[in-house]
Amino acid sequence: MLNEIGSVISEVDEASLDGDLGEMFAASFREAARNGVWGWYDDDIAYTRPWGFELPSIRVPVSIWQGALDLMVPFAHGEWLAANIPGARARLRPEHGHLSLAVGSFGEILDDLLEAAGMAPHVD
Repeated sequence: MLNEIGSVISEVDEASLDGDLGEMFAASFREAARNGVWGWYDDDIAYTRPWGFELPSIRVPVSIWQGALDLMVPFAHGEWLAANIPGARARLRPEHGHLSLAVGSFGEILDDLLEAAGMAPHVD
């Protein structure tokens, strides 16, 4: 898999793809493209076309998780989203990339989702 995505993966992300996680990602990529690349295409088109709403109109809790070492999505995009979505909580991590962020911050991301949903665990 590293041969296929090597130009868009940082060293910190590459280190995240060892063992079982690497196998899971490879299986996921194979399944995602099994019927063609149109889902990926649609995802990429979203970078170039209007989304159907303006960012300032968002009124639900939003957290922006972005790694500075992400070679797939520019860090500046995460900063821009955080600056343009009212009340967005920026979770901008200088030590992470695209994949390592999910691996290294999985528990924090889940806690953040629970907090945003008003379901944060109560600690006595």
